[in-house]
Amino acid sequence: MDNETKKPIRVLVVDDEPALLDIYTTKLKMEHYDVLTASDGLSGLELALHESPDIMLLDVLMPGKDGFDVLRDLRSAPQTKDLPVIILSNLGQEYEVRRGLSLGANRFLTKADLTPARVAQAVKETLESPKAKG
Repeated sequence: MDNETKKPIRVLVVDDEPALLDIYTTKLKMEHYDVLTASDGLSGLELALHESPDIMLLDVLMPGKDGFDVLRDLRSAPQTKDLPVIILSNLGQEYEVRRGLSLGANRFLTKADLTPARVAQAVKETLESPKAKG
């Protein structure tokens, strides 16, 4: 299958901060990804279960169902148990990073260190090596 007929990679971005959701979406679309968005954990979980994204960017601190709960639910559902997940969080303490990785995140990135280009690069790297941690 050549690049002309290949379906675009679907990225689901879940974040309750509208400005960040917009910035990440814009950059990922510039990189030719098909982007789905949700502004809370429950909506993100529903989209992941029903829209079959190729990868998910997941915030932790959100109202209602937080990112850790979403990740736990994703890993327990047959259709999303292997979905690559990158946590993007304002949390950066070692125990929080360990918790995210132990729940099955492929990567845990701290928002303070991120640029839209770095987020797009993390998506590419994670898709190329979905079992990579870090």
